[in-house]
Amino acid sequence: MNSVRVFRGRYGDPVPLFGPLPGVRDGMTVAYEFQLPVRFVPWTTTTRLQRTFVLLELGVSFAVPCWHHLDGDEEPLPAGMDPDGDAPSSWYVDLIHVEEREGDLIFRDLEVDVMVPVDGRHQRMLDLDELADGVDTGVIPVAVAMDGLRRWQRFLDSHLHADRGPRRSWTDFPPAAIDALSRLESPLGPVVTLIE
Repeated sequence: MNSVRVFRGRYGDPVPLFGPLPGVRDGMTVAYEFQLPVRFVPWTTTTRLQRTFVLLELGVSFAVPCWHHLDGDEEPLPAGMDPDGDAPSSWYVDLIHVEEREGDLIFRDLEVDVMVPVDGRHQRMLDLDELADGVDTGVIPVAVAMDGLRRWQRFLDSHLHADRGPRRSWTDFPPAAIDALSRLESPLGPVVTLIE
């Protein structure tokens, strides 16, 4: 394992992106952290320090959102969490574009998401239309979108459903590849707070 610097943003965002964020790389897997602003109210079992994992080969990032709702907002967010629970029960997975530049890792969101519950509920795919809009407006090049969709299908096939039909449990989710990184103590480095 070695320390890395991570920068993140949406595809097409101007630079500088959000970062540098402290991260740890273990082969082709990365964990990084950042703190959410005070208006994000954490679950009773969490803090506002969000740890995110990345499978570099597939270009997917995923996290269990550490926040229950926004201050002053009665509706629990993000959607898909169990509003009646006292702890998060779903992972939020993003398709990303990965670039390595002089040892730094740059992650750009390609909009497509899937919520993966670990309590027996079905997965929920989101925002394919936003990827299409990005291609339509020229923000996301066609080649980047095509590569992303192929990697996304590999992720779905490798980690959620290896067989043609759905099973009662995920194939490899959360991925076994993050086991060592998930056991690292927080914080992974200097705490960087997201500025809205």
